[in-house]
Amino acid sequence: MITWTTYLLWLCLLLVIYYAIVLFFFRVKGGSILKKKRKVEEKKAVDSVLFKEKEGDSENQDAATMAPVHSLVDELQALVSQAGKERMNKWDLSSSIKKLLRKYPRTKGSIYQNGITNLIEVIAESQCGIHFSADELSAMWDE
Repeated sequence: MITWTTYLLWLCLLLVIYYAIVLFFFRVKGGSILKKKRKVEEKKAVDSVLFKEKEGDSENQDAATMAPVHSLVDELQALVSQAGKERMNKWDLSSSIKKLLRKYPRTKGSIYQNGITNLIEVIAESQCGIHFSADELSAMWDE
């Protein structure tokens, strides 16, 4: 004869064993799913920082004008990511960013300049721990 107490104890024990096995075998896959989700959210956050428009800046944005901006953003992210891995100092990072900005002269003075400046500030802070002041950020565009 099985009592309700015995039944519930065995049921709880079996559930604990089941979930322990599930967590043990699938924690790696679950972690990779969470990492992918964070990367997607990070990409959306970078896009929202870069492409927020001011009022009155509603020029036509076709693929031909956006391509150089996307290339610049990709190169900036790669540069800052590499700088973070190499523990680059602030001065070296600043000069590297200046060189990169000189490769894209059409972005200076465009509607994307403010967004790219914001992006530089955000990714330098998050990936390298380097904080640029507003004057330093505007000086990157002056040369």
